Amino acid sequence: MTEPPSDQPQQTALLRHIVPVVLGGLIAGMLTVVTDNWLGAHGVLPVGGASAPTTSTLLLVVAYRALFATVGCHMAARLAPRGQPRIRYALALGGLMMVVNVIGAFSLQGQVPLWYSLSGIALSIPCAILGGGTAVQAMARAGRL
Repeated sequence: MTEPPSDQPQQTALLRHIVPVVLGGLIAGMLTVVTDNWLGAHGVLPVGGASAPTTSTLLLVVAYRALFATVGCHMAARLAPRGQPRIRYALALGGLMMVVNVIGAFSLQGQVPLWYSLSGIALSIPCAILGGGTAVQAMARAGRL
């Protein structure tokens, strides 16, 4: 008698592809939450809807969130399994971030200017390309591709 084929190798392979994207997203998300909270505690960001954020404050938020998205995508690409197109992992995370930004745009409708919501959506994929590209270049220079 032969044993039935195991799904274990297939599940392990699937996890190897999901984990880099999840970890990159967690890195970007944690950096964002910590920075939002720190800026709120120091009076830079309004807390609890006390007042409407200024344009300069929103520009600051867009800048650091774009930076953190790029860092998260960079990490997703670096953590990708060997032999895989690493940029694909950064783009997968960029796509997930775009979906989150679309949901955020609907939930913040009327509370923030339209340009702020659209900037998060528009910057998701360029940040993924930049983060994934820098990871590929860094790994190629180190000879670890």
